[in-house]
Amino acid sequence: MDNIEVRRRKKKGRSSGRRQGGRVQAVLRAGLVAMAFALLCLCSSTPSAIALTPDGEALLELKLAFNATVQRLTSWRPSDPNPCGWEGISCSVPDLRVQSINLPFMQLGGIISPSIGRLDKLQRLALHQNSLHGPIPAEIKNCTELRAIYLRANYLQGGIPSEIGELVHLTILDLSSNLLRGTIPASIGSLTHLRFLNLSTNFFSGEIPNAGVLGTFKSSSFVGNLELCGLSIQKACRGTLGFPAVLPHSDPLSSAGVSPINNNKTSHFLNGVVIGSMSTLALALVAVLGFLWICLLSRKKSIGGNYVKMDKQTVPDGAKLVTYQWNLPYSSSEIIRRLELLDEEDVVGCGGFGTVYRMVMDDGTSFAVKRIDLSRESRDRTFEKELEILGSIRHINLVNLRGYCRLPTAKLLVYDFVELGSLECYLHGDEQEEQPLNWNARMKIALGSARGLAYLHHDCSPGIVHRDIKASNILLDRSLEPRVSDFGLARLLVDSAAHVTTVVAGTFGYLAPEYLQNGHATEKSDVYSFGVLMLELVTGKRPTDSCFIKKGLNIVGWVSSVRFSFFPLPFLPPLPRHVGWVFCS
Repeated sequence: MDNIEVRRRKKKGRSSGRRQGGRVQAVLRAGLVAMAFALLCLCSSTPSAIALTPDGEALLELKLAFNATVQRLTSWRPSDPNPCGWEGISCSVPDLRVQSINLPFMQLGGIISPSIGRLDKLQRLALHQNSLHGPIPAEIKNCTELRAIYLRANYLQGGIPSEIGELVHLTILDLSSNLLRGTIPASIGSLTHLRFLNLSTNFFSGEIPNAGVLGTFKSSSFVGNLELCGLSIQKACRGTLGFPAVLPHSDPLSSAGVSPINNNKTSHFLNGVVIGSMSTLALALVAVLGFLWICLLSRKKSIGGNYVKMDKQTVPDGAKLVTYQWNLPYSSSEIIRRLELLDEEDVVGCGGFGTVYRMVMDDGTSFAVKRIDLSRESRDRTFEKELEILGSIRHINLVNLRGYCRLPTAKLLVYDFVELGSLECYLHGDEQEEQPLNWNARMKIALGSARGLAYLHHDCSPGIVHRDIKASNILLDRSLEPRVSDFGLARLLVDSAAHVTTVVAGTFGYLAPEYLQNGHATEKSDVYSFGVLMLELVTGKRPTDSCFIKKGLNIVGWVSSVRFSFFPLPFLPPLPRHVGWVFCS
């Protein structure tokens, strides 16, 4: 009996052990299934996590804010694991943080999203020549590494956020040709590295702060804002005594209780002098243009224009150097080294298609380097072929293109450096104090500019339409010989087909009415712009000077309003520094 009981107990123990082992195996199987499912979920979610980096998320929000124009940025996709490969985006190495947004001339609409503030490593923001509206987001202050902001030629509204003064590294700020209003924040004066400021052609008002670096910028940084005043533009503010406080349309003698003597005759005499001066000016302008036309028709021999040798050099690290016309007397490695060292301290201007730097070689020779705003890599072959044509053009009144360099981070055009700068600076800046432009000098500039433009139209094959003739694109050498610059860039850098464009290139005030209406650029639209330039050269007034705008006119409308009045004077009056002061003060 005892043995039977023992056997029963052993059998029962074995049965219980089997049941416990089965439970353990079931638990293990369930655990393995759960782990496999978790790993599967983790693996399937990994690509999405990689694609949506913080910078990538911010860029996608920026794209959405461009509303109806998002199809322009087809490479900006959430599925792409590397936003550094998106159109117009450049990143730092090796951390792959967004450093540059370069999207000019992209027909972008909508607003600038506040998500821009999440790109805290951003150094360059270039959204100029688009159709953006709305305010400049205050969140831009979080982009603490920003060096350059290009937002010109949009429809931005509101004011400049005072927080922009927190961008301590900012060197270039271009907000020109927008709809911005309000006062200019004094915080901009604290930007000690700021070298280039352009707030022109907006609706700013009030006194320009004179604190910090703001006091160092000339009137060209603020032109076209009729309600601005202050020392920078030499215009008195109401209630200040910085300038003579004589009210317009008031008689200082009458206000003091003194009767003026023979006031009526004096008034008629002054009116006659002013009207006669304007009429004589219009007649002189017609004579100048007629003389230019005769000179151009009688010109039989073209100047320069021989196609010349081109030298291509590929240098290490993915850089490419192409030189035109004649080889530069420097090694390719030396040129590349100098180009890579250029920074905001070397900026000498900002043109319609990019920033211009001055590059000084070891022997003291200077070159002008234009960093162009072109981000579409697929156009490299077409781009370089067009540059071959531009590099082969030689003329005494054109700026020579000496070379082209493609770096991993930029495309650069190398030009001869023209010492005295632009005609705009001479007409409207301080350069006339050193070398005034008398009538002979202005005639020389008019003739040279006409010859350069005529060469582009009639002696190049195919003819080149400039599309942006203006005073800042006429450069002067030490003998005041003019040289037309930026020719060919409009066709090269703006989407076009037989000169018909969806984006009008050029500068307001110089554009022909038919070009503004249909976007069809021809030699005739260049000639119209040249005529506006001649009016500016003769009068010393900008095409959109405030004295014209107050009357609802531009310089062309003003000349049209006085052309039928003719009161001959015995001689043309001597030319003051700003010849236009007597005509619309």
